[in-house]
Amino acid sequence: MMKKWIFILSGLLAVQFILTAAVTLTGEDYEAFQAEEKVLSFDKKEVDGLRIEDGTDSVSLKKQEGKWLLPESGDFPANQSSVEQLLGKLATLKKGWPVAKTRSALRRFKVDEEQFERKLVLLSGDEAQATLYVGTSPGFRKVHIRPANGDEVYAVMFNTWDAAAKADEWIDKDVLTLDESDVDRVEMPGVVLHWKDGKPKVADLGEKEQTNEKESRSLLGKLAKLRIQSLMGTGAKPEYQQDKSAFEVKITRKGGEILNYRFSKSEGASYYILKRSDLDHYFKVAEYTLNPIKETTREKLVQAKSEKTSSEPTGDKGVEKKSSTRP
Repeated sequence: MMKKWIFILSGLLAVQFILTAAVTLTGEDYEAFQAEEKVLSFDKKEVDGLRIEDGTDSVSLKKQEGKWLLPESGDFPANQSSVEQLLGKLATLKKGWPVAKTRSALRRFKVDEEQFERKLVLLSGDEAQATLYVGTSPGFRKVHIRPANGDEVYAVMFNTWDAAAKADEWIDKDVLTLDESDVDRVEMPGVVLHWKDGKPKVADLGEKEQTNEKESRSLLGKLAKLRIQSLMGTGAKPEYQQDKSAFEVKITRKGGEILNYRFSKSEGASYYILKRSDLDHYFKVAEYTLNPIKETTREKLVQAKSEKTSSEPTGDKGVEKKSSTRP
């Protein structure tokens, strides 16, 4: 009886060794396969177009003269780094073992031609270099994907939100940015600020007033780095209330160019609408972005002269002259 149990246990142990070896070998094959084969085959340098769909919305991006633009939004500049990062990620996606290989499984993982979370088409001219379907998520920052030239479904590390299908997610939100050293003059309600010898000066200072340099530079920084939230189109609409301007700013650049900023607000809106004189589009600007600028009054930009400053002698005044009388 004892020999029988020893025989059975020995057999179970042998089976366990075989299963362990099989799993180990399979894992090694998986790693090797994952490291060698790319999901998509395309030349990143040749890609000059990108179309993204999510079943409801879609967006197109086009590369012209080395810059990514949004042709459906009047060739508005796109966020260059976001586009390049997405293309770089797609170029490096690697295949693991397929989680499915049948046509019937494509709808379940939402990677078929009719049902998907994202459809990405990489273009060279009008010709598609590669098409990828992005579907359900099996875990954090992982998605099921399928290249259009096959039925295999893979699970890869990818963030679906990096492939947004709305234009506002791709626009360059820093399009209003100015070089602070290029600004010569700022005019706001009750405030005129100009630069002299690289320093800000409030206009029409009184005898006992001087410029608060810290607050003045802070104002310039807010204006020079003003960010937009989204595009409002190129045509004025009555609801924009631009004829009832809520706030205006004029910036003169050192070359003489004048930029007029006209902010308005629709009734009940929690944002401002901006039209800048050198750009065709109207923009949405967040309240929390503009309010600190609006709240900057002349009183904040001016401070009383310090006792040291007001008592400093000018020219030869206050300097005791040595007597030249000979003894």
